Amino acid sequence: MRKIITSLIIAAALPVSAAWAEDGVEIRVDDKSLALHMILGKQTVFATPAFEDYTEMFFDLCEAMGLKIADECKIFPMNADLGLNAIATEQEGNRLILYDRRLSPDVGYEGAMVIIAHELGHHYCHHLRKAGDPNLELEADRFAGAAMRNAGVKLEGALAAVHILDERPSKSHPARADRVAAIKEGWSTPSLGKQCR
Repeated sequence: MRKIITSLIIAAALPVSAAWAEDGVEIRVDDKSLALHMILGKQTVFATPAFEDYTEMFFDLCEAMGLKIADECKIFPMNADLGLNAIATEQEGNRLILYDRRLSPDVGYEGAMVIIAHELGHHYCHHLRKAGDPNLELEADRFAGAAMRNAGVKLEGALAAVHILDERPSKSHPARADRVAAIKEGWSTPSLGKQCR
């Protein structure tokens, strides 16, 4: 039932444009997009409404962080082939979280959940217009750690996806060790998760 409602909300809210295809939408992403891993160059990806399990994860995370669906969580979870990546983005005034389902076999359920929580953190913290600062990733990691703790997930589950993070820092993302520390901080002290605004 939740999937049907979510699909209807997504269909009604995303404007019809040349980017629309039958049951999804084309999304433009580039190196300024807030992504799990840095994106090289500009590309267009085809996104479809998220499968039910990812949509439920998203709503569970919103609830765990006390975010209102009609306000702070008016974000549309979508699935897209992103080269094993996840992205918080906005298109035509609509806030989106894009998740590549091919990550799930490697990170598992809790890993997928923490990745989605991280992208939700970018939206909550208003990072979309400030991309490129590694500190934004740490804020989203703290938010994700807090969301996982509030959702009743053990610390091991909150760290389920860290093995796919780059060990070394880049111009847009901190080193894995720093990101692990931020997730642990958010998990240990959930109030830190919302201190990014």
